[in-house]
Amino acid sequence: MKNENSKRISAINAILLTAVSLLSIAAIAIPSAHAASPLLPADQCDAEAGSEHDVQRNLSFRPVATEDIRIGVALSACREAYNQGRGPRQTFQLARVLDAAGQRAQSMAMLEEAVEGNHAAAMVNYAVMIGERGDHAKEFALYQKAAATGNILAAYNLGVAYRDGIGTTANGTLAAQWFERASVAKDSLGAFNLAVLFDEGTLVPENDRKAAQFYKLAADRGNVDAMVNLGLMLENGEGMDADPEAARSMFAMAANKGDAFAQDKIAPQPVDTATTTSIEPSEQASVVLAKSGRIK
Repeated sequence: MKNENSKRISAINAILLTAVSLLSIAAIAIPSAHAASPLLPADQCDAEAGSEHDVQRNLSFRPVATEDIRIGVALSACREAYNQGRGPRQTFQLARVLDAAGQRAQSMAMLEEAVEGNHAAAMVNYAVMIGERGDHAKEFALYQKAAATGNILAAYNLGVAYRDGIGTTANGTLAAQWFERASVAKDSLGAFNLAVLFDEGTLVPENDRKAAQFYKLAADRGNVDAMVNLGLMLENGEGMDADPEAARSMFAMAANKGDAFAQDKIAPQPVDTATTTSIEPSEQASVVLAKSGRIK
């Protein structure tokens, strides 16, 4: 929730689903991978379905966002690579394409097989699915195992699990550690959620300076919510000296990305003379609520 005097909490309170970005798309006709490309099926599968969150992917090819998967070509190539006995990476990629094609049950079966092959990205996505079915203990255990391999998405999800008590006891210190680990790996959501922890001061001691530091880091990485929250901190002098000009600059950045709240902040506001003239100069500062009085 947000208003003129409010900060917003992470929009990602549930476990992040970026790795699979579940789309419900009807399966389409499957052309031959050989006819479309000179690449071997395993290489074609890498090229058509490699995920940016897969640290084991073939770096010879650029990662493919879920919405950009060409389902027909990718499904043909990844199925053929799987049938030729390729490893857990192609099995994970086949699961990813099947999910994009709306074949969720088959996707889950392929993910389970890739998990048995110790594929970290598969562990994260399979954990999300079994978590949706209520097995949070196993979900948490898989995040731990995947995070131990260095998977950034697993580190972020562990932070969420410790923050919200998913499959474990809520622990602000551990949530902060895992969000920071994701942040160090250049994850904007990790930095943003770490800033929120310090900003709210509920699970960890409140620290406005650190909150501003990580909001700035997330904002520099393009996180719009971080831009807005940093703007509010600059506006009200939290963790730093108040700087209305810098605050307006942050709101302008967020506004340029389409954020309605930021657009309202930089738009000229009509002056309600009937209200302002009734406020004594010594009372005007209290019109902006202190952080403790804002809704988060």
